[in-house]
Order: sequence, then C-alpha cells, then structure tokens
Amino acid sequence: MSPPDYFCASLADQQINRPASSSPNTLAIALGANLPSNEGPPLSTLKAARPKLETLISDWLTSSLKEKSSLVETPSSLRFRWSPLFETDPVGGSKNQPIYINAVVVIDGPKLARLNPSKTVALNLLERLLSLERLFGRKRNPDEARWGPRSLDLDLLAWGDLQIQEKSLILPHPRLIERNFVITPLAAALSIDEKEPRQITTEINW
Repeated sequence: MSPPDYFCASLADQQINRPASSSPNTLAIALGANLPSNEGPPLSTLKAARPKLETLISDWLTSSLKEKSSLVETPSSLRFRWSPLFETDPVGGSKNQPIYINAVVVIDGPKLARLNPSKTVALNLLERLLSLERLFGRKRNPDEARWGPRSLDLDLLAWGDLQIQEKSLILPHPRLIERNFVITPLAAALSIDEKEPRQITTEINW
C-alpha cells in the first residue's frame, strides 16, 4: 500500500540530511475563547488566530530544525487539520460565564516527522503560544481565575508519545479525556482525510 500524499516529502525535504523520527510525533493544540479580543467577539478571534498559529508552528519548526525560513509551507511538508468551530458551555470557573468557541488543530507531515519530540522544544513552543495569547489580549498571571473567562486560550494537548511533568506544562494534557469540548473537535480534526469509524446501527444497545 502506497503512503498518503502528505508523507511524500518535497524535493527540498529530501535534500535535508535529517532522518524522520520513527516515533509518533503528531501535534495537537486546542483553541478556545469566550471574551472579546482586539479582533472582536470570540468567533472573530479564533478566525484571526488560525493563520497566525499556522505561521507560528511553521516558524517554530524551522527554528527547531535550524533550517532557512520558507515563506509558504506546502501541504506535502506540513499538514494542518482544523476541526470545525464548536460552541460550548463553560466547565468550571466562575458562574454566568459567556459561552465558549472551541476548536482543535492537528499537525503532522514529513517536516514535523524530522523533529524528535523533547521537553526543551515543547517548552519553546509553549512560550510562542503564550505570546500569541498576549497578542489577543490574554494576560496570564497568578491572580487569574482558574477556568475563568479569557480572550484566547491555547493548550498543547499532546505531541507524539512525549510525556512532560512541569509546573508550566503537562503532556499529554491531564484533563484531555474529561473535556468533551476538547475531545469532540479533536475527533473531528482527526477524521479529516481519514476513514471514519462506522457505527453498527443494529447494535446501539449492545
């Protein structure tokens, strides 16, 4: 069986003398917002954050691989699978919060496959994500209410089989399977360009 198109590296990729990692290294990032930002309401915020996040990931990869910057990433070198946008009720935190707009992006491809997941590189990515949050008005500080409203929230969910236990970052995300507002868009993103499981309708009550 021939590999999917996105695993076929471009000519430039093939000229890089860096072998692809044999370990799983798909990257997943969650986005959420329920307060206005300088771009407008949460829906506008996530739409504006999407291209900036793609550029951020591309620049982070280029820097981590110590490559020359490329203006455009081809689909064959780096694939972004974006979930639809979901409207979700707040979980935890203060009462009477506005509803959230949530999404997940899953990133893979030959360029990412050349970067071995590591704590140092993951923490560097986290710092870049926090900078993007600040661009949209999010100010994380010790007084910020846990699970409170925010103009933009970017969470690293998982990166391959990397496990991290740091105060600033835990991977995989410790509450990943407890959050329907993350699992639902994550499943939707993973289903893009893939064959979805088929429900056996005659065995619903098995």
